[in-house]
Amino acid sequence: MFLKKIGSALLATILIFFFSFIVISPIIEKLGYSSVEGSYHAVTHAILVSLIFTVLICTIVIIEEINKIKK
Repeated sequence: MFLKKIGSALLATILIFFFSFIVISPIIEKLGYSSVEGSYHAVTHAILVSLIFTVLICTIVIIEEINKIKK
């Protein structure tokens, strides 16, 4: 059961990364990161956005588990 949750969290993290890479990177590149030096920043920002959403999702899941234990 625990490994299934870890696997689903890993899969969700990968999906969020690719979603943010496909959606966020073009937006960031249009804001001025299209130069050679700035091209790496688009990928970095996509990774940061995916990590932020992953932390939010994990926090929500942890809070739900705590509420289940309390009941």
